Amino acid sequence: MKKYNLAILAASTLLFVVGCDTDYINDPDSPASAPSSQVFSNAQFDLAFELNDQWVAGRGTLQISQYWNSADYTDESRYALRTSMVDDMWEEPYRILSDLKKVIDLNTDSESAPLMLQYGSNSDQISIARILMAYTFSKLVDTFGDVPYWSYGQIDNPDFQALRLEEGVASPGYTDAATIYEDMLSELAEAANTIDASGTTMPTGDNIYGGDNAKWIKFAHSLRLRLASHILDVNPTLANAVFAQSDASAFTSNDDNALFMFGTTDIVGGPWHDAFTVSARRDFGPSLSFTDLLYNRVGPFTGAGMEDPRIESFFDKYVSPAPESIVADEVYGIPYGFGNSVARAVTNEGVPDAEIIKPDFSQPILTYAEIEFIRSEFNGWDQATYESGVTASMMYWGIDAAAITAYVATLPAASEETVLTQQYIGLYMDGLEAWNLYRRTGFPNTLTVPYDTFGDATFTTLVPGLDAIPSRVTYPQNEQLLNRTNWDAARSALTDGDAMTSKIFWDVD
Repeated sequence: MKKYNLAILAASTLLFVVGCDTDYINDPDSPASAPSSQVFSNAQFDLAFELNDQWVAGRGTLQISQYWNSADYTDESRYALRTSMVDDMWEEPYRILSDLKKVIDLNTDSESAPLMLQYGSNSDQISIARILMAYTFSKLVDTFGDVPYWSYGQIDNPDFQALRLEEGVASPGYTDAATIYEDMLSELAEAANTIDASGTTMPTGDNIYGGDNAKWIKFAHSLRLRLASHILDVNPTLANAVFAQSDASAFTSNDDNALFMFGTTDIVGGPWHDAFTVSARRDFGPSLSFTDLLYNRVGPFTGAGMEDPRIESFFDKYVSPAPESIVADEVYGIPYGFGNSVARAVTNEGVPDAEIIKPDFSQPILTYAEIEFIRSEFNGWDQATYESGVTASMMYWGIDAAAITAYVATLPAASEETVLTQQYIGLYMDGLEAWNLYRRTGFPNTLTVPYDTFGDATFTTLVPGLDAIPSRVTYPQNEQLLNRTNWDAARSALTDGDAMTSKIFWDVD
């Protein structure tokens, strides 16, 4: 996998550590306020780690999208999500958003703003925080639907009540998800337009782009394309307008990829190092539906002349314990959704690749490959960007150039099914976006669904009334307890109430 050597400082990633030679405080041991670069660094780390850890992703989105499966505890693969998981899916994004709003506050307050200039212009810091806020809010909306929302561009909007605890708003109302989408698209455009493309902002606090403002502008436009693709079926006029506005300014190569590289120690290593090495977890493996797709046993590439070479960059084969140390002849997946007895009968399942488990894994935030597949869709399943997307994904995962050329030559022509299935493969390690793709389009059509059978077992969910892959996650219980009136209003706006069967507004497939 291609890596980007961006600056990452362990202490600055986790703690607001202030050096003794700083000039923005009078007493280096008692800072008047945290430096904006450190707040921003903390937000980035949490975004990359907490939204992709063994709970939110390992037992949540990576399983719902059927990249991964549980080897031992299979309730989540039948959609019985733990209360703590749902809490994290809600609370962690809002904690990240609070940090990003703090960056904005530090750069707008008359006392602190002059002190923050050493990390970049106040305007650029605000704009980059706005961009990452839109990304984070999109995670909330795509998981739950209507949520409490806040926007710098509409800072006085009385209906945008999130992140306003200091103003006395302890029980924020929920904003309509479609309205949030429209504002996020506006926020991204305005933020991109106000950044100095030649400038550098928070280089020691930006572990995604190293302070490169031009890269953040590309990221904003690329995120607009992702959000536009989500609403293409429900609001094609807006979606096509956004595509026309942002396509030329979006990612043009893998060099533009938004990646967060974790540190090399246990303290600041990535979530999968923490799960598999620090916590010694061994209860995750690939889903059989995914390995079958990669081996061309199912799906639109079954007639291709070769298996997908990415499979051994995604997973390592099972290796038996010493002294035999027998290596499995392929990556074996675990049948998805059939309960403990079926899952535990697989004793030689693969594991996530060593590159993923290493401490300094680079978590994909948004990639050029995804943008190429989106371009293909907006351009009527264009062949060139389809092939470019596959090539970019394989290059990202370190596949040899000759193998890439050989594989691309075997691909069937671009179509809705082939492009979207390749987009799904290319989204590996971004479980939520892969789930978004399935909900929006119905592809890939190779996922295991309720009432499928495996031998004598039948895929039955553990959630009453749910007979399909979930359409959303239910709101956390604390919202029912602490924000009951607004939760009642939000659930009444859902087609089936606060249930996993209620659809996000863009899910019209």
